[in-house]
Amino acid sequence: MTAHVLTHAHHGAIEASIILKYILIFVPLWWAWTGFTVYVNRFGKDDTAQRVNYFVQMAFVIVMAASINIDFEAYYLYFMIGYVGIRLSTVFMYARVWKNGQSVPRQIARFLTLSFLVGALISFSSVLLPGDWKFIALYFGIFLDIALPLVGRRILIRLPVHHPHLLERYGLATIILLGEMILVIVNGLREETVMMNTVVAALIGFVMAVAIWWHYFESSEHTAEEEQKNSGQLIIYGHLFMYMSLGIIASVVYYGFHHDLSVRSFGWLALSGFGLYTLSAALVFHNRAKSKRQRVFAFYMPAGLLVLAAVVLLVLPTVTAVYAALAGCFVVQTLLVVVGLRKKVLG
Repeated sequence: MTAHVLTHAHHGAIEASIILKYILIFVPLWWAWTGFTVYVNRFGKDDTAQRVNYFVQMAFVIVMAASINIDFEAYYLYFMIGYVGIRLSTVFMYARVWKNGQSVPRQIARFLTLSFLVGALISFSSVLLPGDWKFIALYFGIFLDIALPLVGRRILIRLPVHHPHLLERYGLATIILLGEMILVIVNGLREETVMMNTVVAALIGFVMAVAIWWHYFESSEHTAEEEQKNSGQLIIYGHLFMYMSLGIIASVVYYGFHHDLSVRSFGWLALSGFGLYTLSAALVFHNRAKSKRQRVFAFYMPAGLLVLAAVVLLVLPTVTAVYAALAGCFVVQTLLVVVGLRKKVLG
């Protein structure tokens, strides 16, 4: 849904203001979803209060999702209400742990309750401000909300996250985002006259979605098997950039059907999506490489692929050639990682 923002091209390019809107809409959506996911990972209980909170958050998610529009200012109030409602319901759940918990869980819940309450109240205060000041207040609260757990990492590490569960939850969101790519393909076939070029665009998009799916879940399964006791912040914050890249790639698939971008603009968009995904995947899945051989596969291999992608994607003469080359980059990346993991080369 957020990727739809990037599908508004003008004169063969995506304006900087459109890219900024994509980021400003995407970040709070990711954080709103992440907040409750991490709460459930540490403190979740299948009781009545948590179930009711699920439904409350669903209602606010509907409000927030319905407000996603290129004309962000017109829908700002609904977006803010949806976001703040989600965050305050998460604060409520942490406050319950603060009140009823013991020792370390209680201390961590207190820190997160106060941190997230401050961020939510600052964002809510934006309704009192005129003009662009309301956006400044809204996003200051959001980014403060995001930053405070990083500042309190030493506190949070006293109660490590459960990595397999965390990766499972992020995997579910990944499936939804990959589903958005498939939906773009379906709409492309439905809206355009079915000719050879639309069939080719659909096949390239499908191959790319399969390659990303295979790469993500092969890497995720390997990471979940490792014994880790930490705050999980590389997984949590790394997925922001990974999910953002999947939105960019979904827009690449859109422009693979609708040639509204110049070939150079399309090449930069494709490279941005591939680069952001590759770097975030290395951060999330292969950050524990120890031996020299593991580091070569975990870090030098993605760097080499990025250099190759930059050379290829920015010099090819047509949109279709760039589109096919991007799919090829993902296929090569997947094959290398699968071979590396199965031969126990990657850490």
